[in-house]
Amino acid sequence: MNLKKITSLTMMWVMLVMTYTGIMLFISPPGRIANWANWKLLGLSKESYAQIHSTFMALFIIMTLIHVYYNWNPLTSYMKNKAKEMVVFTKDMLVAVILTVVFLVGTLSGLAPFSNFLDFGTGIKNSWEKEYGTAPYSHAELSSLKMFVKKMGYDFEKSQEVLKSNNIKFETTQSLIQIGDENSLSPQFIYNLFRKNFEKVGQETIQLTGMGKKTISEVAKTLRLSNEELIIKLKALGIDAKEDDKFREVAEKYDMSPMDVIQELGYKKPE
Repeated sequence: MNLKKITSLTMMWVMLVMTYTGIMLFISPPGRIANWANWKLLGLSKESYAQIHSTFMALFIIMTLIHVYYNWNPLTSYMKNKAKEMVVFTKDMLVAVILTVVFLVGTLSGLAPFSNFLDFGTGIKNSWEKEYGTAPYSHAELSSLKMFVKKMGYDFEKSQEVLKSNNIKFETTQSLIQIGDENSLSPQFIYNLFRKNFEKVGQETIQLTGMGKKTISEVAKTLRLSNEELIIKLKALGIDAKEDDKFREVAEKYDMSPMDVIQELGYKKPE
């Protein structure tokens, strides 16, 4: 066997795997949605994709170091002039450095087309919410059944009856995600069962998580308002906003958090 060949071939497969997992992570929903809905794509969860990406990154680093070792002479030759003198910043090296800096600065500064690309990814991620919804409060899936029904104001005894009538095995000390895993269900499915039994039409709980990442238009949809209604309500609070503005940026402009604004509008998260 030839270690040099093995290294190059391994790097090829690692790049293919990391490209695939990178794309999956780019289009996957935010963690708050993925965990709540037990999101999976082609049989793997977001956490699984992240784990594979991380371990293959480590393998890629190791293979890269070995690759550099075996190809040290060709690499250093790229940094020599016609007189075979070592010149680190050759024209080729300068182009490589400039390209790297442009991508780094462009990404951190939010300049186009980098911002457009990232906004495209954010749009895909947020689109999953339309299909799966979000938890009624942050990390609700980690709350024990007893704590969850208490926060939501549901009757504890009836909540247990609802689960039993649907043949769902549970312990009141288990978290929603543990109950879901044991019964091959998502925390969202369990929550929807409770909503069906406890919430009357017109009195449904509005899910207020992840509001900061949304645009004003998306926030209006979540609050079941038209864009115009929300903008008018914000105006009454002394807050100017447009449909395409990011909700977090609007709130921070007035030294408030997104949840501060939500509460000023008269909404309240479960405690």
